[in-house]
Amino acid sequence: MHNIYKNFFIASVSRLVTAIIGLIIIGFLTRHLGLAGYGSYETVLSYLFIFTVLADFGFHIIHVREISRYPGKERFISGNIFTLRLASLCLVVILAFAVGLFLPYSGEIKKGILVASIFVIFSSLSQILAGIFQKYNTFYFVSFSDILTRFIQLGLVVYAINKNFTLLAFIWILSLTAIIQFAIIFFLSRRFIKFSFGLDIPYAKKIIKASLPVAMSILFTAIYIRTDALMLSLMKPQADVGIYRLAAKILETIVFFPALLVELTMPSFSALAKTSSLFNSIFKKTFNILFLMAIPAVLILFFLAEPIVLILGGKEFISSAAPLRIMALVVGMVFLNNLGGKALIALDLQRVGMWIYFSGAVLNIVSNLIVIPRYSYIGASLTTLMTEIIVTVMMFLIIYKKAGLSPDLKSIFKDFKETLKI
Repeated sequence: MHNIYKNFFIASVSRLVTAIIGLIIIGFLTRHLGLAGYGSYETVLSYLFIFTVLADFGFHIIHVREISRYPGKERFISGNIFTLRLASLCLVVILAFAVGLFLPYSGEIKKGILVASIFVIFSSLSQILAGIFQKYNTFYFVSFSDILTRFIQLGLVVYAINKNFTLLAFIWILSLTAIIQFAIIFFLSRRFIKFSFGLDIPYAKKIIKASLPVAMSILFTAIYIRTDALMLSLMKPQADVGIYRLAAKILETIVFFPALLVELTMPSFSALAKTSSLFNSIFKKTFNILFLMAIPAVLILFFLAEPIVLILGGKEFISSAAPLRIMALVVGMVFLNNLGGKALIALDLQRVGMWIYFSGAVLNIVSNLIVIPRYSYIGASLTTLMTEIIVTVMMFLIIYKKAGLSPDLKSIFKDFKETLKI
């Protein structure tokens, strides 16, 4: 656990820096593009997010699990999974652009989807390589690339604003920085695993079979996380999308921290799930830390919603305060279900998890169809909160029923004090 906490601390400091830079970039974009322009920007990214998750096919998580369980086969495993990921990305990007042509979006948004496909490919490949650094507890290399490329993005955004460039230029900037980050992570990863392209058909079939439930789970999660923005973009003006997505963007910035801790814990989860009682200890300690992190995050976002959106978007985005208060409660649920989802995978309960996420996706879509036409972004926010609560509760009930694991709430503050001593 000591290495996990140390890597988490380093990565958290890095994420804090990149989050601040990211929020500054959002502040520039909202003021330069305005409500409708920023809404179009987020529509492009939300649309492609669904397809990005489809291309992932669960390969990232399975990659971390496999190289953690079979330390002598890292090159073979990484080469096959990287090749599978690249092939799936190419197919899905073509599908995304083809489907986008038939949607009632403006020509500018459709061009944005094409350009942002470059971002999808390279950011997705970087995610696969990040698993190597998780395995070797050297996630700080990924942190370094995050900080560097964020500064590059900020510089390019400021330049584009000074030149009064339009929406498409900012999407090009996003894609360019994704290419740079991939190049950095790729060359650094060679220090640990010098894999090459390759596809062993029997092993590829095994990986696809193992990944399928994870892929479906991630896809269903993506549906109930981003479908609301897409449904808003099809049923309401782009300004409504801008209002909603500014609040959601703040949530996404915050929830990276619990996701990071759980990602760094995943190798230990995978290695110990079936062979050691330490799994129970790691699960409870991680839950305690996430619970303590969630409390201040929820309180700050709820009570300081208006000042936060004024700083990031200006007076034009003041309406984002209402959905942000609802999103504050969503944050608390996301902190915990990050752990629940990864624990299900480590325990080989990903098929059960798939059905939980499927239920959440169906509930979210149906609810949004009912509430968005009448309540717009407020309805979408409430639907997201309801879905997260149901999914989180179902996860922990299954973990308790199948593995006998449950959080130890009495030890939360005790573990927190011990963590501070590390």
